[in-house]
Amino acid sequence: MGDKYLIEYSEHVNKQQRTIQLDFFVYVDTVVFTINPDRLLEPEDRLEVLVMKRPGGSKGKWALPGGLVENNEKLEHTSIRKVREETGLTLKLRDLHQVGTFGDPDRDNRFRAIAIAYMALVPHPSELRPIKYSDAASFVPYRTLRDNRLLEFDHSNIIYAARKVARNMLEDTNVALSFCKPKFTMTELRKVYESFLQYKVDPANFRRKVALTADFITPIDELSDFGSAPGRPAQLYRAGKADQLSTQIRFRRNLDKVRPAGTTKKA
Repeated sequence: MGDKYLIEYSEHVNKQQRTIQLDFFVYVDTVVFTINPDRLLEPEDRLEVLVMKRPGGSKGKWALPGGLVENNEKLEHTSIRKVREETGLTLKLRDLHQVGTFGDPDRDNRFRAIAIAYMALVPHPSELRPIKYSDAASFVPYRTLRDNRLLEFDHSNIIYAARKVARNMLEDTNVALSFCKPKFTMTELRKVYESFLQYKVDPANFRRKVALTADFITPIDELSDFGSAPGRPAQLYRAGKADQLSTQIRFRRNLDKVRPAGTTKKA
């Protein structure tokens, strides 16, 4: 019985062999977010994305750092390698969060390319110094890159998807605190959320949501030197003990307004 089963299984496998072999190229692209600390900027303008210019790429266009996966190379290691080569920024494995896979047949006009995208949050990036395969590297405002005419391939869609992953992390974890100083005001924390949400939230509503989240932040016996209104110093806080938030800090208002050009609403 066992031998007969193996013969039938072998014949079945042979019948399923491919007659056409297509050439596929597997890439890794990485979206690195940071927040520009310039206090004069509106919160929605402070969110920035790391992009580079490819040698021989489309004139005037940016691209995400990325490239082909090498033999015997893990996907995460490709992400770290290409970001370092093309921008000079060094990421660590713990920085990476997978966004998804992008493989539309027309996403690259050179050949069939499938990209696995990663996202990283870097509060204090080091100086950018591309090593190779890059003519320039820069952090560019997310709102500027929403115009898909400024990016090559389908990288505007990848950036949009990566921001959703980052936004979900802010809802569920204390990652927003990594963009704050050791002592911070409620307003400073709210502006981190507004940067990723890409719209303003009601200060009272935000304060209420934070207050309902146990061990997220802790007030300290100290006031800031400045406040939201002249002459009113603000309460200072520090990070709490919680890594995972007990209650989601969720906002879902006006998300359709931040969808990049060229994308359609999904059900």
